[in-house]
Parts: sequence; C-alpha cells; structure tokens
Amino acid sequence: MAIKKARANLLDRPKGNFVIGEFPLPTPAPGAVLMKIELCGVCGTDVHTWHASAEAVGCEYPISLGHEISGTVAALGKGVTTDYIGRPLKEGDRIGIIPAIHCHRCYFCTIAKTPEKCTKWKTYGTWPKADQEPHFTGGYGDYLYINDPNSVFLKSDTSAERTAFIEPMAVVVHSLLHAKIKPGDTVVVQGSGPIGLLTTACCKLAGASRVIATGRRNPKRMELAREMGADLTICHTEMPDEKKRKEFVFDNSLNLVGADVVINTVGTGEAFKECLNFVRNSGTVVEVGNFVESGTIAFSPCSDLLAKGIKIIGSFDNEAEHFVRSLPLIADTRIPLEKLITHHVPLGDVQRSLDAISKNAMLDSKEIVKIMMDPTLPERI
Repeated sequence: MAIKKARANLLDRPKGNFVIGEFPLPTPAPGAVLMKIELCGVCGTDVHTWHASAEAVGCEYPISLGHEISGTVAALGKGVTTDYIGRPLKEGDRIGIIPAIHCHRCYFCTIAKTPEKCTKWKTYGTWPKADQEPHFTGGYGDYLYINDPNSVFLKSDTSAERTAFIEPMAVVVHSLLHAKIKPGDTVVVQGSGPIGLLTTACCKLAGASRVIATGRRNPKRMELAREMGADLTICHTEMPDEKKRKEFVFDNSLNLVGADVVINTVGTGEAFKECLNFVRNSGTVVEVGNFVESGTIAFSPCSDLLAKGIKIIGSFDNEAEHFVRSLPLIADTRIPLEKLITHHVPLGDVQRSLDAISKNAMLDSKEIVKIMMDPTLPERI
C-alpha cells in the first residue's frame, strides 16, 4: 500500500524562495493530532521573516511559515479525546491552533506568569529543518502535524474563515487586557491593517465609548474601519499635518484632553511616536505593531513620559489565555470578520502574496487587507 503524501511550502533560505515539496503523511503518535488545513492567513510577520537574515530568524533552513491556521481533525493520536479546555474532540471537528509552544517550566512560564517570554519558546509557523520529519510544521501546506506535547489547540464552533482569525484576535485580546479600557474612554487605534481593524472592532466590545481609527494611505480602509465600529477616522492622505491630527483627537475625545488609551498597531517608530501626541496626561499607550525591529526614534524621558505621567506597555505575541478568550469573539457576528478577507489564493501563491504585501501593492488588481491561503484551490497555470 502506497504511503499517502501531501504538500508543504517551505522557505529554502534567508531572503530565498518558497518551494513546494511532497512528504509522507505521519500517523499521529500518542498525544499528537494530524490537522487538515482549511485556511491559513498570510501575515505581515511572515514578510519580515522572509526578508530577515538567518541570524535574526535563528533557525536552520528550510523553514515552514504560516501561523494563522484553521482546519479539521484528520486523525487523533492515542489518548487525545479533548481540546485544551476539555471539550470532546473527534475526527472532522474544526480546530484552531496556538502556534507558539511554551515549555511550562521556565521562570517566565511558572513564576512571572508571562509564558509569551518562555526561554524555550518555539512555534508552528517558524520551524527549523522543515524538510525533515515531522515535515508538516507550518500553515502553508495541506496538513499540520501537531506533535509537540506542549501544543495547545481549541475546538471551534464557527466557520473556517472566522477560525483563521483566532491567532490575530488573540494578539488583540492581549493588548486589550493591557489597555484596561473603561466605559467613557476615548480610544485611538493607530493603524488600519488587519490587527488595527480587529482592535477597532473589539475596543467597543471592551467598553470604549468612542473609538478613533487612523490609517496612512487608503480612505477605503477608513470605510472598513467604520464598518468595524470606529466612530471617527483619520486618514493621513486627507490630513497630512501631524499637528492637525493631534488637534482632531483632542477636539473629539470625550474628555477634550486627549485619548485615554492609544493602541499602536503600526510597525514603525514614527507611528509609535505619534501615539505619544494623542494620549492624554496619565493615559495609556499599548504598543503592538513593532513586533520586529524598525529603528529608533527621538524620545525624551522627561517630556514624553514623566511630565505626562503616562503608561507605556509593550504587548508581545499571545498565549493560551488569549486564544481561549478569543473563541467567543471570532464567533461573534457583530464583528464582520469576513469583510477583512480580500483574497483567497492557492498554496503556490504564498510567495507572490507575501511579495505584494511587502511592496504595499495590489494583488490581482485588488487592494489587500487579508489574504487567506486555501490549499484546495487549483494552482495557477
């Protein structure tokens, strides 16, 4: 009997090419799960990883990327009967995977209670030597082999499209727990990419009374931000003067003294610096966007921090709690997640998609918000 094979799209070297290979499908070992991938979101973080040096990535190539994954249970290893929170699991059930794997033994996992800082952290979606067993270790493929004993996966009762948002939604949940938004607050969400748009939607659910969303280039993104729940929007192309943007925030904050909370989802130092102009004295800035190094900015510990008495909090990655809290959010139809999806592409279009994202270009003559890789789609000829 022939061994069944499936595809995985692997990055061959730093700044290299994505190459589709075929590998034998594993039979799940005890405690493991074989997941048939339905969709994988194409994320800007993968652009940074693609363009980064081997030293920055810290992995031996080829590597498997793709971490915003939804799929169904193809096979269960011995002893696997439930998901992470104890719900019964069977073949065919839809699940979402938490890509980061934490050791649950180091200081940060056990004492500091910040497992996202785990010293032995690794992740599905940035896996080394991906041409070797177990092969299926990233979301850009036909299957994911959930094999590490510290893996966390959750059963999902919503669609494949909405389930594919569980990882970015967990990023948002983490930032909102830091933000501690209260009724009556004015919140500025800096950025209108997928994370910014999800944050805009969730700020209202978290209790914000007024949400102001910003975006740099495209007024159409601002229309989408309003659909996601923004009360007011600022588009830099329509309001290019930074001083006027600050005045707009102060004039439209409910307290007239600036935003109570600013959440930055833009990966530039300049965007973070502008957040300091938007926040009121004694307010809170939550930094999410600069997940990778983007350079330095001028910062005065006196005038930017002490004199204003603000809190600046870095919200890095996510952990199991944030995914569990995300489950009801991805199922909440008040958040029009499907409107964020602008493209469905086959497995062979991963590199083309990442290239378009990196150049802020259109894909197939359409502006990109969120691209979903669907391995069942036919490849372009």
